[in-house]
Amino acid sequence: MNSGADRWPGESWYQAEAGGCNWPALDGDRRCRVAVVGGGLAGISTAVGLIERGMSDVYVLDAGEPGAGASGRNGGFVFAGYSLGNDALIDQVGEDKAARLHGYTRETVAVIRERIERYRIDCQVNDAGVVLADWFDEPETLQAMAERMRARLGFELAWIPAAEMDDWVGSSRYGGGLFEPGSFHFHPLRHIRGLSAVIEAGGGGVFGRSGVRSIRKARSGWRVDTGQGRLEAEQVVLATGGYDRRLAPTIQRALHPVATYIAVTEPLGERLGDHLPRPVAVYDTRFAFDYYRPLPDTRLLWGGRISMAGRSPAAIRRLMRRDLARVFPALGEVRLDYAWGGWMSYARHEMPLLGRTGDGLWYALAFGGHGMATTTLAGEVMAEALCGDGQRLAEFERWRPVWAGGILGRAVGQGIYWRAQLRDLWRDRTRRL
Repeated sequence: MNSGADRWPGESWYQAEAGGCNWPALDGDRRCRVAVVGGGLAGISTAVGLIERGMSDVYVLDAGEPGAGASGRNGGFVFAGYSLGNDALIDQVGEDKAARLHGYTRETVAVIRERIERYRIDCQVNDAGVVLADWFDEPETLQAMAERMRARLGFELAWIPAAEMDDWVGSSRYGGGLFEPGSFHFHPLRHIRGLSAVIEAGGGGVFGRSGVRSIRKARSGWRVDTGQGRLEAEQVVLATGGYDRRLAPTIQRALHPVATYIAVTEPLGERLGDHLPRPVAVYDTRFAFDYYRPLPDTRLLWGGRISMAGRSPAAIRRLMRRDLARVFPALGEVRLDYAWGGWMSYARHEMPLLGRTGDGLWYALAFGGHGMATTTLAGEVMAEALCGDGQRLAEFERWRPVWAGGILGRAVGQGIYWRAQLRDLWRDRTRRL
């Protein structure tokens, strides 16, 4: 189980800002009730959920440190929904169940906020919210979507007319937009570190530099081996992401590792307010959209693109600078002080993988594109099930692990991305004719 830092060169702004954190490694022989393999947000949230339900004997193991993978290297958006589009979700399960499933993610946005306040986690919460910007200037399309979400899911989005968009985002690139009430953005690595401290304060353990080599059935439950140490656990939750597909191949072969990229500008001072009059986080209506948000030191975090390839920080800077200049031409020559990428894990059906194998191994995987709320929801669902309430877990059973196709599947995925990118390019050119 390799950490994100091992697979991607370049320090993230999150790592530089938060500073180093030396988590102890698991050594010797230990026992616990629940072992969570993977210190991303799904694994950490599972452990926090168990601690909050009175189960203190919980250990989390990570090959690097908590948040070293995608969970601590992402855009930091906290808003509702799944990677699977809302309309597609309704088509698959019907309006009632879709509304319930989507409602879980909205409730979890509030859960994240409440935990930050209760545990006094310093993770730079910005309450300005999240805006979906209309790249194609199709107000009727966006307004119709908002009305469908209200009518079919009970999901309220506030319409921003094109004439008022300059009050939110200082760019001529967009038409109108949709604002999600209650959404926010924050420092994801600080958030995970804060939750890790909650686990330790509650009697659990969090271990870094403890890459798991094997998970095997044992007489008393399971044996987890890191090489340096061995852990006997009654239950094991596999919550790795795009950095490991070896520990339980029958499940993990359902994962596609997909790359995305982020760069952070130099401090912009007053110029930042010229481009973001309100300090909102923004993404747009393309398949492979830009996403960006202001940082507390007046930098702009800029992310985007989807690929099956790792790239160097220099290559990421070139791509991100080009994308940034399309939206904010005046920032086309600013210095990009940080650039990094990361692997997200996707399932073919674009929903998370939550469940339990026939021999009793719990798993919570495939959170690419879902965001912080749905990943946190997964931890809550797993904690409930481990404590005997599997009602919500059963609602995710229709989305089972399906082989992702290996190398061929990744090639097909790249082809789907290119096709969607060409479709977006055609729509954009048609709009401007």
